[in-house]
Amino acid sequence: MLGISMMGLAQERQGRDMQQLDPADRAKNTVRRLTTELELNSTQQDSIYKQVFAQASEEKELFSKSHGDRQVVRQGIQANREKYRKKIRAFLSDEQAKKYDKLQQRQSAGRAGRS
Repeated sequence: MLGISMMGLAQERQGRDMQQLDPADRAKNTVRRLTTELELNSTQQDSIYKQVFAQASEEKELFSKSHGDRQVVRQGIQANREKYRKKIRAFLSDEQAKKYDKLQQRQSAGRAGRS
């Protein structure tokens, strides 16, 4: 039981740490992970980096303008995620898009468990 709660705590902390990263670092980390998981080529890496950087920049601005209102942040991030998921999928092959969807489902399930 303790192991499960510690793992949940570590995942929650990792999520918070990602939000606090500089948008460029967050984009690099995400592209690195997606490259490993989806076998992205260099053109895809460059295109997806730009999308993730824009998403991270918008979310950072959202955090600063929300004045601690968690509901505003949550709604803004959910809308942002959906918008950028569609943009990122446009750069993927059909096979990569299926893998990407599965990755996103796993991440969403992990976030739902933390709420």
